[in-house]
Amino acid sequence: MATGSNSIFNYLKYDNSLNSENIKDCHLILSLSQTGFSLLVSDHEKRKILLLALKAPLEATEKSWSLGEIEELIKSLPFQIDHCQSTEVLVNFNKFSLVPEHLYSKGSGKSILAYTCRLAKGDHIYTDHWPNSEAMLVYALPLNVMEWCKKSFSTVSFRHQATAVEYLYQLYPKDKTFALLFVENTSADLYLTRNGKVFWYNKFNYQTEEDLLYYVLYTLEQNRFLATELEIKVAGQVLKGEKLYKLLGRYIGSVKELPIPLGFELSSQISPQEMKNQINLIGAL
Repeated sequence: MATGSNSIFNYLKYDNSLNSENIKDCHLILSLSQTGFSLLVSDHEKRKILLLALKAPLEATEKSWSLGEIEELIKSLPFQIDHCQSTEVLVNFNKFSLVPEHLYSKGSGKSILAYTCRLAKGDHIYTDHWPNSEAMLVYALPLNVMEWCKKSFSTVSFRHQATAVEYLYQLYPKDKTFALLFVENTSADLYLTRNGKVFWYNKFNYQTEEDLLYYVLYTLEQNRFLATELEIKVAGQVLKGEKLYKLLGRYIGSVKELPIPLGFELSSQISPQEMKNQINLIGAL
């Protein structure tokens, strides 16, 4: 059954060739946030996407977040994804800070985060290096999430959603400026670069398309990006032609879908639009 139909997942698509044996040579990307959960399985070379799944929103809320629903989703899969050769967990929580690498020193993560967020007891501090932008992303991972991941997967590493966006950017030709708005169910990521290096990144919650428009325009103004001369790429859970595109198009020079990077192949069971909805996962390969 190549296009898995599951009453729990929004969609679950996988290649005809994928089975319990060859999945052992594959790589797993598992994305976790307060409101959504998604999966990507690639081949051994990390160039062909063999499985893609999404569940958003989760029934849990930010104040009462449980791993139980995610465990049930994983159990419903036709394959044992914990048998994959490697597992990268893409964490998408709001406790993070992006700093120039020369301002970061080993062991300073907790004090850096103290300026921007309130850490909970047991939060584990991780750092991702952005060498192309000469920056460090410091972020906190809840203890229960870290322990569950290490218990559930024998070979697991962690990366923040922001780092996936930074690495995704490296897969495209470089212009003087680059702007990406990645939209999820109730949150969005705005990523801006100048001259090939990150200039601004933030994650924010929203309720309406007007919220997104206001935040984008405000951020561009504060960072001296001229909206009328800018091309912004849009990806995630939004379709071309929808209200958001029309709103952005009134104030921003050009609004385009972010294409799938060259060099990646999709299973015939996975549509290009489904991949664009979760294109951030490619940045974690």
